[in-house]
Amino acid sequence: MPLRFSLRFSLRFSSRFPLQRPRQSPFPVAALSLLLAAGPVQADESRIATQALRCSAVFAVFIDANADDAALAPKFRKAQKIFDEVYAGERRNKSAEAGPEIADKRASLLKEFRDKFKEREPYLHEEGVLCGAWAEGFLSQGENWAFIPVIPKVIAQSAREEYSRLGPPSFTRWYGK
Repeated sequence: MPLRFSLRFSLRFSSRFPLQRPRQSPFPVAALSLLLAAGPVQADESRIATQALRCSAVFAVFIDANADDAALAPKFRKAQKIFDEVYAGERRNKSAEAGPEIADKRASLLKEFRDKFKEREPYLHEEGVLCGAWAEGFLSQGENWAFIPVIPKVIAQSAREEYSRLGPPSFTRWYGK
């Protein structure tokens, strides 16, 4: 009798809950697609290093487009120098040899900006706002910055207004040169 009961129970139980193949998580597919969509990224660079280099290039555009403005040009040069220092610090390359590497990578980014300007213009304007807001975090620390502010996710209205006003005409003048 016990054998008959257990066999009947197991047959009844298995018919109610048939063995199913476990569901596979969509996470690996989503992660892979995000990595492929991100494009070429150097594995040895942090997000801060990558963004600092991009901001250095954005400020190179601002410097070039506003070279005749006595108030803005020095501020933009200082911001670009800060982003170069952040990049070198993140790359652990604080030596004098970092300068040529930074200049080469910045030139490459500027070429990319120029080549894709027409289709990416709104994104470049927004990146100008982001970089401007991040630069304000450094510049507000005074002459010698002591810490790296977080790359902004929320941008202060004052910074958004300032760099939304300065960015688009700067990029347009730079592109037209």
